[in-house]
Amino acid sequence: MQAKTLCFSFVAGLLLAMTKPAFAGVPEDVRKDFAHAVYDGSPELVHNRNPQPLLRAVIVLNVKLDEAEHWRAEVVRTNDEQPEMLARAMETVRRAPAISLSDEARAEMHRNGLIEAWLFDNDGSFQVKTLAKTQSRGF
Repeated sequence: MQAKTLCFSFVAGLLLAMTKPAFAGVPEDVRKDFAHAVYDGSPELVHNRNPQPLLRAVIVLNVKLDEAEHWRAEVVRTNDEQPEMLARAMETVRRAPAISLSDEARAEMHRNGLIEAWLFDNDGSFQVKTLAKTQSRGF
């Protein structure tokens, strides 16, 4: 009995070692590269300070690559009182230049995309959550 268990454990370990690891979501470097592409495509809208304590709007988008390799966004969360901020976030996605992606990351971006949040200050400028500085504390 012990020999069978040992043999099974060895075979199972060998099979696991030979399998290619599963690709689980978008890697952090792809997320950062996309965030930088958003900044590069809309530099006049990005601020480089700590986001204010009470944000004007938080827009959350699911960003994917379409068949033509263009960025497309679907709304996950928006602020109904700030439709212009939603339009601005969507526009920054369309303006973002292409980034270099591995085949696995490209497939994931076509299939599921990534979730990103736009943090808007009162003046309409923003940072995306992936690259945002720590939010200012209110007193």
